Amino acid sequence: CFAFRFVNSLVYYGLSLNVGSFGLDIYLTQLVFGAVEIPARFGCIFLLQWFGRKKCQTFFLLLGGAMCLIITGIPKDLPVVITTLAVIGKFAIAASFSTSYLYSAELFPTIIRQTGVGLCSMSARVGGIISPLIGLLDKYHPAIPMAIFGSTPVIAGILGFLLPETRGKELQDHMEEAKESQW
Repeated sequence: CFAFRFVNSLVYYGLSLNVGSFGLDIYLTQLVFGAVEIPARFGCIFLLQWFGRKKCQTFFLLLGGAMCLIITGIPKDLPVVITTLAVIGKFAIAASFSTSYLYSAELFPTIIRQTGVGLCSMSARVGGIISPLIGLLDKYHPAIPMAIFGSTPVIAGILGFLLPETRGKELQDHMEEAKESQW
């Protein structure tokens, strides 16, 4: 759960802050980046009920990471393709971010939920702090930032398969209950 929030913040702000490097008009791209968050956030409400937290979280992380990794192989003279892939990646990461708020709260037992969610939020802030620094790595090679923004959600998505599903289950009150029922 810490990794989800860290990676979501890292990639979310990494894509948002590098909107000028995709090759199209920066204002139009920023408008589309903002508009794509509306269906991503509202769509999560229904998807979480239908498919569950674990499947949604891992799918959106893998999709967002895959889009960023594909961007590294697209030539710079195809800015429409790059921007389209970045918008899909931003959609997936925004949906994953929304999912991670609910999922992280449901994973912790009540007795430590406040502390756990606070630590998850702290790890997200660290990801947000690091993302502009990763963007600076493009002076060494233009593909490095997107490779990092793509590989980290893929790794987190794969690790997501290790977590339990929380949809339709009662929230745990104590540590002993959480150990017995989830693991």
